[in-house]
Amino acid sequence: MLSGRVLSDEQIEQVRAASEEILERAGCRVLDERALELCRKAGARVDEPIGRVRLPRQLLRELIGQAPSRYEIKGLDGIVREVGDGRQRGLAITNDPWIVDYATRQPRRPCTEDVRRNTIIGQSLERVFAMSCMDFPMSDVPGANSSLRALEVHLLHHAKHNFALPTSVQSLQRWLRIGRILTRGAELRGSRLFSVGVASLTPLTLTAMNVEFLRIACEHDFPVIPTVCPTAGMTSPYTLAGTLALGHAEILFLLAIAQLHRPGHPFLYAFGPAVGNMRNGACLYYTLDKVLWKLAAVQLGKSCGLPVSAECGGTMVHRLDQQSGAEGMLFMLAAVTSGADVLAGFGSTHNAVGHSTEMMLIQDAYVEAARHLRRGIPTDAAHLAVESAVRVGPGGECLTDQSTLDYLRRGEFFSQEIFDHTGDSTQSRSMLERAHERVESLAAGFRSPVPDDVREALQRFFREETSGG
Repeated sequence: MLSGRVLSDEQIEQVRAASEEILERAGCRVLDERALELCRKAGARVDEPIGRVRLPRQLLRELIGQAPSRYEIKGLDGIVREVGDGRQRGLAITNDPWIVDYATRQPRRPCTEDVRRNTIIGQSLERVFAMSCMDFPMSDVPGANSSLRALEVHLLHHAKHNFALPTSVQSLQRWLRIGRILTRGAELRGSRLFSVGVASLTPLTLTAMNVEFLRIACEHDFPVIPTVCPTAGMTSPYTLAGTLALGHAEILFLLAIAQLHRPGHPFLYAFGPAVGNMRNGACLYYTLDKVLWKLAAVQLGKSCGLPVSAECGGTMVHRLDQQSGAEGMLFMLAAVTSGADVLAGFGSTHNAVGHSTEMMLIQDAYVEAARHLRRGIPTDAAHLAVESAVRVGPGGECLTDQSTLDYLRRGEFFSQEIFDHTGDSTQSRSMLERAHERVESLAAGFRSPVPDDVREALQRFFREETSGG
């Protein structure tokens, strides 16, 4: 079995100790008075003039210990899924600043049809348990309500759990109103229909807006997902370990504030570091260093007893070429072998600002490939097949041997419909072509799982939102 470890036990303790030291000595600036008061009452050292909170190690460890190692989430479909139960599940994204167009192979701005198709694929993939829709405008819907139209299309075409990624308190309040529609007016608290993304402003700052996000999530029993994205050389030290330690500290600080608001509140450990390009100032999100960070972050999250998310794929380029394939498969192999509970970002490409519908299916195929490789080579008596070799003997054939018949359809060797297994370069279709054909098939035969009354209520809600009513 392939190992998902990149840090030794000693190195895990070194990184954790470094993160504790950062929070104890440097602390985090918190721009919210109520959160500062909670920290003060809990025993943290609070520097009043600037709102800096320094967490003693023992207090931090106590707060980490309050967070659950597993928790349940739900969707409009009524299915209850447990995060942290040892099963890996996928998170799909349905909108990004750029869409890699299948026909031209070039990036373009998203339109509502992209969101519809991406949501359909996410709903259709059994591996995907949740989806998110970025608050980004549509090229075919001008005006201030463009991103609202994207959200409406997204919600009308799936019944899975939602990762709400608000960009303002107003947008999170909108999610609450949407939630009451999805519950048909029933109590929203405890519904677990949403998880809420809460960002940390790197380095070591928590804004009033993000504290309010966290507070609303705690009030409604919505799991918290930290959005922590330090950039090496710009907002974090220009070393792999330094960025890892700072990011881990920022994640744990968000966890601590969540537990101070509501002990035992569910929290999904997630980490999204990048490398600063010192030549031009660009943020490089999907360099190969992400493989190391991904494996290390899962080890750190698990060492704290937390369920963990890891990006499932990604590539620096928009092209579906050799670099894309190498990066995508290496990232997926790292995510799968790491033991992460959530494989996040199905469809992500182009340095994390681009999305491809076909890539959603390609990355789903990568998961199967990674799992096949992680399995290793079973060496029990049945698989070693000594009796088969003896039975066939010198100069014999295994084509009709019972062992071959027994294992023919058991997945002994890798096979997946998106991969080309023909070996015939003149007749075969590329992975991209196969994925596109599957997209077309799924989109053509799709029927929304959203009940009619909920669809009508959602459409009415968005009409009122966009008209200012």
